[in-house]
Amino acid sequence: MRVFLPTATVAVLGLSTLLATKTLALPFQPLTVLQGKMASKEDYFNDPEVQRILLRHHIRVHVTAMGSRDVVTTGLDGYDFAFPSGQPTSELVQQRMAGNPDVKPHRPVLVSPLVLATYRPYAEALVDLGVAKRRGDTLMYDLNFAGLVKLMDGEKKKTWQDPAISNDGEDKIFNDNPITVHTSSVCTSNGGGNYLGLLAYALHDNQPVTTEQEVDAVADKIAPIVRGAGLPLKSPKQTYFAEDGPATAPINVLYEHQFLQYQVQTKRSRGDVDRKRVLLYPNTGLITEPGFISLNPGGRRLGTLLETDPDLRRRAVELGFRVVAADDLPSTPSLSQQMAKFGINAPIDRSSDTKALLPASTRLFERLIIRVGQCPS
Repeated sequence: MRVFLPTATVAVLGLSTLLATKTLALPFQPLTVLQGKMASKEDYFNDPEVQRILLRHHIRVHVTAMGSRDVVTTGLDGYDFAFPSGQPTSELVQQRMAGNPDVKPHRPVLVSPLVLATYRPYAEALVDLGVAKRRGDTLMYDLNFAGLVKLMDGEKKKTWQDPAISNDGEDKIFNDNPITVHTSSVCTSNGGGNYLGLLAYALHDNQPVTTEQEVDAVADKIAPIVRGAGLPLKSPKQTYFAEDGPATAPINVLYEHQFLQYQVQTKRSRGDVDRKRVLLYPNTGLITEPGFISLNPGGRRLGTLLETDPDLRRRAVELGFRVVAADDLPSTPSLSQQMAKFGINAPIDRSSDTKALLPASTRLFERLIIRVGQCPS
């Protein structure tokens, strides 16, 4: 049975904890235990180094992981903070907690673009189809997102046997499945919902939908594309990094930090990166801005640390996040600088890309998600 602990103060008695927090001179420093509800950013709080840094501040975080929209719909009683993966869901949390004076949004710190993760043979097939371009000898490809949508849309949709396959031999693609993108449930996750936002922008002539009529029209175009991928993935990250990932989901919606963190770990354990797994960067990009929302003073203290503590910010970059710059804080290494230390080619600056704009309001975005996903409202 799940036991929820509100912000609690307990004595730090274990010698191992004292050593980890370097507080032998103060053996009875209190430890604040915080309960948080979040989605993909659980990777950050589950990182041992992040946990050690927080212990130096006498904080321990317990994470309840779920899809970002579930963060809102399943309630927040007994929690100290919420950390959904995107701005729309963050706004929903604030709307539903309106009137609570303890609720406070914090500046986004852990930023990560939405990307399409795939495997090299499939990326090369998209190169053959003219919608992708490899970026030298790296793990990244540029993707014409509108071109990919055309391959998945309508009666002219393509299968993996349609390209003039140049990546033959052991990397040859033998299946005749339709080209499609797999994602987590659009009803429960920020990644799934934002993928709908990308599709809506592309199918609405690179313009955000601004009315209910426009939402409904574009949703009817999107629905066959999304449903053509079959059942949503329970865990896109686990599916992508699994041995049978290519057979299960050839193209998968992920966050950039999940891929980079995996490659750093692979480089350390094997001596080289996994060159089979690669990223497609849509030329119509979408940067997600997760919103940390404190629900009481204990959560507010953690939110302030995430914004200001240089060690927490440095570790975020090491884990593949693009940390928001702040003029009034000590400098944090850039993602490119940090990945270079690990011997990994970091993504280049994509500031010239077209920025996909989500529907004009949270209400319209929710309407799009519910209509396409047939979600309970």
